[in-house]
Amino acid sequence: MHKESFLKPVFRVKQLKKVKKYIGFATRIILLWSLFFILGSCSTTKFVPEDEYLLANVKIKSKVRDITKEKLRPYVRQNENTKLLGFWKFYLGLYNLSGNDKEKGFNRWLRSIGEEPVIFDPHLVTQSSRQMKLYLNNQGYFRATVRDTVIFKGKQKAKVIYYIDPGERYFLNKVSYRIDDDSIREVILSDTLKTFLKKNRPFTVDLHEKERERISKNLRNKGYYRFSEEFIYYLSDTTVGNNYVNDSLIVVSPEEVQGQPYYKKYRIGKVEFQVGIGTNELLEEDSSDVALDFDTLKFENIRIIYDDELPIKPQLLISSSYIEPGTYYNAALVERTHQLLSSLRLFRYINIRFRETGYTNEQGEPLLDCIIGLSPGKPQSFSVDIEGTNSSGNIGAAGNLNYQHKNLFKGGEFFTLNTRLARQNQFVRSSSEEFNTVEIGGEASIVIPRFLLPLRFQQFRQRYNPKTNISLSYNYQRRPDYTRTFANARLGYNWRSSRYISHSFYPLEFNLVNIPELSDNFKEIISGTYLEYTYEDHLIVGMNYSFLLNQQTLGQNNDFWYFRANLESAGNLLSLAMSAKGNGSANEYNELLGIRYAQYVKSDIDLRFHNRLDRYTSLVWRFFAGVGIPYGNLDVLPFEKKYFSGGANSIRAWPVRGLGPGSYSEEEYQFYNQTGDIKLEMNLEYRFKLFWVLEGALFLDAGNIWGIRESSSPEGGLFEFDKFVDQIAVGTGIGARFDFNYFIFRLDMGLKTRDPSLPEGERWIPLNRSWRWTDTSFNFAIGYPF
Repeated sequence: MHKESFLKPVFRVKQLKKVKKYIGFATRIILLWSLFFILGSCSTTKFVPEDEYLLANVKIKSKVRDITKEKLRPYVRQNENTKLLGFWKFYLGLYNLSGNDKEKGFNRWLRSIGEEPVIFDPHLVTQSSRQMKLYLNNQGYFRATVRDTVIFKGKQKAKVIYYIDPGERYFLNKVSYRIDDDSIREVILSDTLKTFLKKNRPFTVDLHEKERERISKNLRNKGYYRFSEEFIYYLSDTTVGNNYVNDSLIVVSPEEVQGQPYYKKYRIGKVEFQVGIGTNELLEEDSSDVALDFDTLKFENIRIIYDDELPIKPQLLISSSYIEPGTYYNAALVERTHQLLSSLRLFRYINIRFRETGYTNEQGEPLLDCIIGLSPGKPQSFSVDIEGTNSSGNIGAAGNLNYQHKNLFKGGEFFTLNTRLARQNQFVRSSSEEFNTVEIGGEASIVIPRFLLPLRFQQFRQRYNPKTNISLSYNYQRRPDYTRTFANARLGYNWRSSRYISHSFYPLEFNLVNIPELSDNFKEIISGTYLEYTYEDHLIVGMNYSFLLNQQTLGQNNDFWYFRANLESAGNLLSLAMSAKGNGSANEYNELLGIRYAQYVKSDIDLRFHNRLDRYTSLVWRFFAGVGIPYGNLDVLPFEKKYFSGGANSIRAWPVRGLGPGSYSEEEYQFYNQTGDIKLEMNLEYRFKLFWVLEGALFLDAGNIWGIRESSSPEGGLFEFDKFVDQIAVGTGIGARFDFNYFIFRLDMGLKTRDPSLPEGERWIPLNRSWRWTDTSFNFAIGYPF
């Protein structure tokens, strides 16, 4: 007793220090955000010269129903200063914080990260009206009118309003073709079902440009190497009546552009790989003589010239090329060849060129030689990394030894070997005590650029860029309450069916979880609860398939969709085998290696939309739904296959594994460990750039997890159709991100808004009581949450 009473005051002092530390940190964050909002109230005309006006606002009032104002906005030649949240001129405020002396370092820095005031220019207003009218004309509104009005308000401020009356829109009636060259007339006319220029479509310049591009691509993909979009133009007749337009598509005579009576189809003559030559000498001339200074081999009618030693198997080079001797030139196949060679990750640069030989084949068709220049990169690399880690919101440090070989057996096999030592701090629930998790592990994997199957798929690699993945990993995890090991083996296949769509199928995945040590105290706590099986040895032998659509393009800030769907099952093949063999034991369940194996089916989807509003701001939406159904040999999902909520990449107002399931609430366990079989989650995040490397975010998260079986669900945690909506948790908050290009460090402060663990009628916190410190949660992480 004496010892206990002595420790309590010490613990309280430590706890108080922690609380003060967090309060101090939160106070600084609040003050920083307050400063940002104060910027919006600074004088916006501080640096506006006398007799000039600040462009305070630009509005577009349009009667056009099928063209949004966002499409008209780019044609406005002068816009007001950038606004955050639709009203806050943050960057102008930063600029106005600077002093008059431009040479002072601090003033110069404020101006560089801020945005100088936009001075009203009447000439640009006139230009904007003309540009919008021209755009509307190009969209088929030939009688559109754009009227601008300038309103001077307050001191040195101007507001511009554009009034748009589109008039009636014109539509396509019919399209005629004038093609003097008989050789391409049939090619173009046979493909008119795919035309963009169809009757009753709105008459737009964009459609005509797309049609020019489509026809040109079609011809270049069928051997017309020298054909260009510039050889196509249109004549339009707007006097038809009833707002219709007749079009004439005209292809320039080949004599006018190429001095010959017809457009020529080119065939591929020789195909040649030049590997590691080091200069462009061979790319500029016939390599027959120059190749004497290098090694040469011929494989399947394709020549390979290389310096010193060929670093890659000839079969891989040939299977990575769509370009074959004797075939017609095809621009699309040239692009695919470049993509396929790039996916090997073996070359620093890839250069595909064509040379007109001046010769023809027996049919009189001109020949092109194709030269593919490849410069190999370094095949091996070794690195030692020391990094900060974040596992669902828990901060730690890790050391990694990494070895890579990009061409292990000279067939493009990508081999990696990683070893890892990590230590992570985690907090005991409802206190400031900490405990440490130590992890030691390693993983070896090899990615082979083809399918390892007993069947041979002709040209499958060229079409789908298939890969075989084989990996082995082992992880040892030590915590105060238990010791746990994970052993994993996987065999799977990846392939792409289009530019944005990829697939992965793992027919074999083996997971063995062993818990050699479990403290008596912890064992007593979980005994008889839904967590009991979580900390028993278990085995998973299963398969899974994933579909991925990702429209994101590196280096571009466009809107894009992201969609991932997973389907996974385990234990079914084992159960069939065991049934055929017979149980052979007194248990009601089957075992493999003396361990009861799991049997379940699990599926989830993850849908995201990144909407870029302007160069500084974006809006990101996310929806996640998943369900896992255990059955057969085991009626509980394995711990690592269960869903959890809360943490840095989930509902950020709750700690990781601290939300749900359902309306369940408990304070007994020392740390958060709440899991479920069903998960629903929705997120909305508004992101905006502030200055330097600092970005800000406002977010709203909603969702929860639930159990699917009453026997393995705590009280209030079972999914029920008539109750689950009322058990949705809602959190909101603000975030700061530091973008260092190579990585993004993120700090999010979440605030509970609706807590399903509270009594019914009291779950909306701001409507029932004041927010408390325990309603906040801080999350530190690397990278964006989604």
